Amino acid sequence: MIFETVTTLNGQQEIQRVKTSFILLCGFSFIPLGLYLVIAHEIMFGVALIIFFAPCFILYPMIRFFISGGKDSVAAIVTTVVVEELIKSEIKKSSNKRKC
Repeated sequence: MIFETVTTLNGQQEIQRVKTSFILLCGFSFIPLGLYLVIAHEIMFGVALIIFFAPCFILYPMIRFFISGGKDSVAAIVTTVVVEELIKSEIKKSSNKRKC
């Protein structure tokens, strides 16, 4: 249910990985879960779920598809984190410009 088996292009090797739909489901479910933790229980881990984990889980399948052709790789993970941080820095810059 969570894992899928993918064969390589030459058909000689099978790789088991987490389904893209499961990764996206986790990413989108972190947002309401984080809000619930912060609002109802005042647990600050909810903020971490929203700010750090949700974007990584939402961006990773797209970057995995475009960078490594759908295969899991360390490069896709690192690229996901770099893209996430770039997006956050641009949001901070634009919000600082609006305040001034």
